[in-house]
Amino acid sequence: MLQNGLPGAAVGRLTMSGNDQAGICEAPQGSLLLPWSFFVALYINGTQEEEMSYNEGMFVKDYLSVSAMAKIHNISRQTLIYYDKIALFKPERTEANGYRLYNPSQIPLLREICFLKSVGIKLEDIKRHIEQRNLTTATSLLEYHKDFISKEISNLVKMREFIQQRLSLYKNADYARQELYKPVIEEFPERKALFVPFEKQISNRELRFTLMKAWNIMTQYDMIPSNGFGTRILRNQLAEDDIFKGAGIFVYLPGTEPYMGNSITLPAGQYACMYKYAMPYETADLFKLMKWINDNNYKITGDVIDACLLDATFYGDGKTADFCQIQIPVEKKPPC
Repeated sequence: MLQNGLPGAAVGRLTMSGNDQAGICEAPQGSLLLPWSFFVALYINGTQEEEMSYNEGMFVKDYLSVSAMAKIHNISRQTLIYYDKIALFKPERTEANGYRLYNPSQIPLLREICFLKSVGIKLEDIKRHIEQRNLTTATSLLEYHKDFISKEISNLVKMREFIQQRLSLYKNADYARQELYKPVIEEFPERKALFVPFEKQISNRELRFTLMKAWNIMTQYDMIPSNGFGTRILRNQLAEDDIFKGAGIFVYLPGTEPYMGNSITLPAGQYACMYKYAMPYETADLFKLMKWINDNNYKITGDVIDACLLDATFYGDGKTADFCQIQIPVEKKPPC
């Protein structure tokens, strides 16, 4: 506890003895003798802090120590020492014993450095600015950083939308797992997608590699494949021996996607749908749904979409196939 600005162990009438020049303070009420520097207290905003700054045995009252300067600006001693090392903010004096001493007149400069750092400006930019500081450079620095922050905000808003899309996908998938292998008719709005055809015969390996090609194309447009992907099978191949000729990977695009030469439109309308655990090249479920379409007096009007809802990374029960939904655009056949 500090009393009258001095440690409790040294409370009493401190007098400077013949040891003054050695920086020793004598405590008449006890036999404790400690260097004067240990007993000096500096009041800062109503708080007390022990100082160890001295000059020829006397505390330099006109200067602030590292601890005091750091306390005023609500930063750590280590931060202030680091600023000294990188020549961003140096003490006015450095004693032979290494103690750093700051002039109170330096407070405005450190306050400005702390402000610039608090709004996210990099230390190297602050240092370059401080070295040639004037009203024009100060304005330019803040204008530049404001533009940078605006772009960051725009990117964060976009990321939040990507996250929401993925959350919606997961929530729908959780519900859909209760409706496995049940054909139903659903309405879908128009959707945009990036399409990349398979270069080799469809397989698990070809699916993965083609998806990554699509993923990399999207990143070139600052987009994240967050809204789902799958396999597109061409309608005119469904009656052929090789139904996967011309097939490929699609990735849903956001509604405000930029122009992309390899984008496609999935039309709005009715789709015959069925949830299943199977890879796109496993055709049993596709043929089952096609039969249901015919049996229920519908006809296929467009390309087949095999949309992946959850890939095999989610499963710990031995499943290796993706959880998908087959979507086939249909319309009712006219009455005979």
